[in-house]
Parts: sequence; C-alpha cells; structure tokens
Amino acid sequence: MNISVKFLSVYKIPASEKWIFLEAVYTSAYVRFSLSFLPFKKVANWLGHANIEKNNSQPLSLEIIKTVQQAVRRCNKYVPWKTECYTQALTGKILLHRRKISSTLFIGFMKDDEARYKGHAWLKVNEFFVTGHNSQLAQFQIHAFFS
Repeated sequence: MNISVKFLSVYKIPASEKWIFLEAVYTSAYVRFSLSFLPFKKVANWLGHANIEKNNSQPLSLEIIKTVQQAVRRCNKYVPWKTECYTQALTGKILLHRRKISSTLFIGFMKDDEARYKGHAWLKVNEFFVTGHNSQLAQFQIHAFFS
C-alpha cells in the first residue's frame, strides 16, 4: 500500500475516531522507541503490578474499549515501524489507562514443532480481548501478567 493510499485511508476515518487513532500512533512510536533504546526497568513501570489480574467491577464502556482496539489495529496497519504483539499490547494498555479502564497484559511462551520458543503478548479487559487474540492462544504458557 503506497503512502498516498494510506493517507487517503486515514483521512476517511470518522472524526470521532481520528483523534484516538493519532494518539495510538504517537503512543506506539513512543513505546517502540522506548523498547528499543531504554533499559527495561524504565519500561517495566508502564506494565503495572506483576501477577495481579484485575477485573473491572464498575460498568465499562464497551464502546471505548472497542474504539481503542480499532485504533491499535489501524496503527498496526498504517505506521512504517514494526508493531508486533508486545508493542500493540503495551500501546493499548496505555490508551486504556488514560481512559481509567483497568486492563491486564499477558506474556506467554510456547515451544513450536521445531523446538523453538515463540513469545506472544495480549491485552484483555475482563474477558474481552483488546489485542493479540489468535487461534493458538491456548497453547501459550502464561509467563507473567500485569495489571
């Protein structure tokens, strides 16, 4: 997809979703830069509390959560840098945190057929997957989760 097609596609995003998309792009760039160049201790604070899964007891706005989900997906599609699962999950977590919605970021590993380890990160709000849901998710052994 060339740059003019991408620009036109972004231009056609409804105004109500455009600002959160631009926020996702900015946050994703910041997260990607931080993961590449800063020590993990600096980034670890963004993850939240280790091995505590929070369920939201207050009523949630599913519309806001789906808007964040869509913004992260669009960001993955349109930005020129790599936004693998960990970057997407952390970006979504930060966007939800800004909207005062608790989420849990999971990090898991599995061994594939060739005895190589594969890692994956996903983000959930209660039982709703914000990022990282795929058909192989049950095969991943959860290593850590953060709320």
